[in-house]
Amino acid sequence: MNEKAGKIILTIVKLLLVCYVLTGLILALLAFIMLKMAPPEQFVSGAILFAYVLSTFIGGMALGKKMGQKKYLWGIMFGVLYFAIIFAISLGMNSIVGEPIRSAVTVLMLCASGGMLGGMLG
Repeated sequence: MNEKAGKIILTIVKLLLVCYVLTGLILALLAFIMLKMAPPEQFVSGAILFAYVLSTFIGGMALGKKMGQKKYLWGIMFGVLYFAIIFAISLGMNSIVGEPIRSAVTVLMLCASGGMLGGMLG
């Protein structure tokens, strides 16, 4: 692996870590809201999706700005990679079959779209 590829991988890993921390902060805020109130299930689901999309948007924007060319592709790649890691962790924690697989496809599309939009605006 050459030096340029190593720098790109390191940048992506750093951005993923920052975005996972951001997601964690948003989810911690959501947990606090759930502790103090009883929000409807749709609110909770929407807030979780918001955390994913905002994180991939910010990561895609930063990566697109760093890469300079084909920003939207870098953003899509970032969103898909972000989702793949979350999905792999979810698979490791429990089995995902049936309906959750369909919702996983939706989350994948949202993460990829968030990353792409961020990349385009970066």
